[in-house]
Order: sequence, then C-alpha cells, then structure tokens
Amino acid sequence: MDHSPWHCRITLMKIFFSILFIFVLFAGTACEQQDVVVSHQPMIATVEKVPWNTEYSDGLELRTPRYRIFTTATANQSLINYLPGFMEAAYQNYLELTQLPDKKIPELMPIYVMASRQEWTELTKSIFSGNGGVYTSIQAGGYCHKGICVLWDMGGTGTFAVSSHEGLHQLFSKRMRNHLPMWLEEGLCSCAEGYRIRGDTVAFDPSYNTSRFNNLRAAILQGYWIEISKLLPMDAGDVAGGFTEKAVGYYGQLWALSRFIREHDEYSKGLARLLADAEAGKFHLALNVPPHALTELQLRGKIYNQTISEPVFRKYICDDLDKFEAEFKTYARGLVRLR
Repeated sequence: MDHSPWHCRITLMKIFFSILFIFVLFAGTACEQQDVVVSHQPMIATVEKVPWNTEYSDGLELRTPRYRIFTTATANQSLINYLPGFMEAAYQNYLELTQLPDKKIPELMPIYVMASRQEWTELTKSIFSGNGGVYTSIQAGGYCHKGICVLWDMGGTGTFAVSSHEGLHQLFSKRMRNHLPMWLEEGLCSCAEGYRIRGDTVAFDPSYNTSRFNNLRAAILQGYWIEISKLLPMDAGDVAGGFTEKAVGYYGQLWALSRFIREHDEYSKGLARLLADAEAGKFHLALNVPPHALTELQLRGKIYNQTISEPVFRKYICDDLDKFEAEFKTYARGLVRLR
C-alpha cells in the first residue's frame, strides 16, 4: 500500500506480479464463459510531451488531464503512445470499481516508468535517501509510495497491468482519509488488473484476469484456501514465508472476495458505505473509538490493519462470518468452475 510503506505488500510484489505477466496477454482465456459485456474506451489521449532530463538518460514527461508520466523508456513507442490514454481509461475504471464520485484532484498524479530495473533501482534509492530497503528487492512490478507510482518497463502488457494496479493504490492515497483494510484495498487493486486491448481501445473488467483465476483455483484445489476469519486480518507478509502457491492464492482470494462483495446486492451497499466513510474519515464512528486514536493507529501500518480489518468487515459487510464464509466459498468455487 501507499501508506507508511507496509513491507508485507512489497515482499510479495515480486511473486505475484511475476506470475501475472505470464498470463496477462491471455487475460480472457480462462474467463470466456463469463459472457461479460463491457465497453471499450480509446487509449489515444491528448498528451502534452515535455523533455525530462535525468541523470539516467533523456526522457519524456507525458501530461494528461489527471497524470504526469515521467519515463525514460522512450524507445518503447507503444508505451509512449498508449500508456497515457490507458491510465485515463483506468481512472474511469477505478470509479466504476469503487462507486466513488469523480472529484477533481488538486495536482496531477505522478507515475515514473523507468527504462530498466537498474534505473528504477537508482531512482528508488534516491527517493529513500540512498537506501531503497525492501523496495529494491522487488523482482518485477513496482510500488506506490506517498502517492507516487514508481515502475519500470518490462515490455509487453506487463507494465500496463502494474500501472493499473498501482494507480488505484495511488487514487486511494489521494482520496481516503482513513486507510482501507488490506483485504479490501488489495482486493480492489487486483480487480483493477483485468483488461483487454482491442486495436487502440481498452476494456476493463475484473473477470479479464487469468492469473487471479488460476491463483484462486489452485488455492482451492491444493488446500490453501484461507477461511474468512483468518483472511481478514492478514497481509501479504503473513504468507511470504510459505509456498509460492499459498502466497499468490492469498491474492486470488482477495480478487474473488472483492468481486463477491461487489456482485452481492446487500454486501455491495455496505461496501459503498464503507468507502464513503473511509473517504470522509468516519471509521472512528463505525469502530466507536476517538478520532485521534484512529489517526495514531494509522501510523502503525500492520498493527492498524490487524486491528480494524475484522471490525470494519463486520460493521459494513456482514457480522455473521460463518454465514459469509459458506456463501463466499460457494461463490469462489463457482467462479473457477469447481461446482
């Protein structure tokens, strides 16, 4: 997450994005039977191009209505031509995923896309005053820190998938006065990864995500399913020391969890209230704690997540975890065609 960097999310970025890139070009294959109808949006946007001179190499700043994309990957013409419009389309998808109203953000949101991992590493070290810490251990992907996305170009469509995932973290950092629990933020950001490109257009839908489909299916078949009572307070650090299948299964479950909540009439209404209260900074009312106590707790990252995750779920989504577990597991099995 973007907030006071949670090492747990960063630890697994190298795992789940490496696997994501393998499948992203074929994102519709495992989900064809969903019969999803979504609209395609143009990826050709009005872009202001400004030279960006860096110590690494000459680059470009690409300005759109909402983003400032700084990149040294100028040899990748597809990235230069399409990433700005892709991110503008992704922004509209974020509003659809979250049902948040469109609000003007005072400043354009910055995204750095370096031409190589070496350049990305050097930039990361400069951001963290010479020590990139856990960030520099990422093998594929990127991160969002204090509302700034920092990525490198991996070619193909992988850069676009990471940009979409991290871009939603970025939007949450700009909009949410109360940090979201990990089960929700990572779940929604995983849903944001799903897209298809057709010509110069893009269509977003959570079902266009073969990697998460496979992660979830493997978690169920191989016995890595995590019951909701244990899933809610977890973060990626809790599975980082285990098997890779278990680690990515965690993200597969969060992808399915967000989809289930959004598609369930009653739970989706609670989700809308949850997101609205998080934006307004009203979690302290829902949790019946003084606002200053919650503000202080937010500074403690992992402890904050462990403390609020289940109470927030019970308040806004469902207070009967056994009932929800049965419904959710049935939905998840159906999602990956394991009736």
